[in-house]
Amino acid sequence: MEMGENWHVNAPWAQLVATTKVPDEIFKTTLELTDKIYEDVNRDSAAESLAGQIDNEYFITEDKLIESGLMDYFIEMTIKYWGTVLMNGNLWQYLDKKFENGPHGLDYACRVVSAWTVHQYENEYNPIHNHANCKISAVMHLKFPEKIEPARKEHIATGGGNGLDGNLVFTGMGAADEWCTAPVLNVNAATVGMLHLFPSTLGHAVYPFRGKGERRSLSFNADIISKKQVDAIVEQEKNEQENTKGKI
Repeated sequence: MEMGENWHVNAPWAQLVATTKVPDEIFKTTLELTDKIYEDVNRDSAAESLAGQIDNEYFITEDKLIESGLMDYFIEMTIKYWGTVLMNGNLWQYLDKKFENGPHGLDYACRVVSAWTVHQYENEYNPIHNHANCKISAVMHLKFPEKIEPARKEHIATGGGNGLDGNLVFTGMGAADEWCTAPVLNVNAATVGMLHLFPSTLGHAVYPFRGKGERRSLSFNADIISKKQVDAIVEQEKNEQENTKGKI
């Protein structure tokens, strides 16, 4: 369903997957940032802590996100996504009970917990997984090979698309959920410049592809917390800074 200009929501299950086109300037900035990270000999590998069977995965520091302006954009989109979720019936009341620290009605704040870049090449893949220690996850598609080898067998994916190779796939409950309109949501990664936001608990995977070239994406995890908890964090950081000064 359409949710305003440049904001599309897929809801084949109870979980909502929102997609938006990234502004050209933000997209250019992200490409340049991930180029620099990939070329940096001191880059911080994220491969050991991620599910992907991929060699080149690197963390993006909070400082780099702030300096590039990406932090503001990611927070803005996450808040818009969360607002979309809260408009879904009385979900905010359920979430209030589920999460100890928020959102406490509509009085909430957002913070980006982690971010990383993924440089995927031939035969590499990301198995079905979800993300922990956050509430919302996101993927931005940045590059896709100009031409990949055709699949050995035609495999039109349930839920649309022209096959699965190299694509991001979200998995629902399948036939176990009578309200499910599609057991698989197939997202064509060749359409670069799109940002997809979804619940961190939602299973997702990336299929391998055959052929030369790079499939690149940026992912981030975000948390939604109450304003009260934000104030507590700020106060804690202030106290830690004062204690550090006292020891110098």
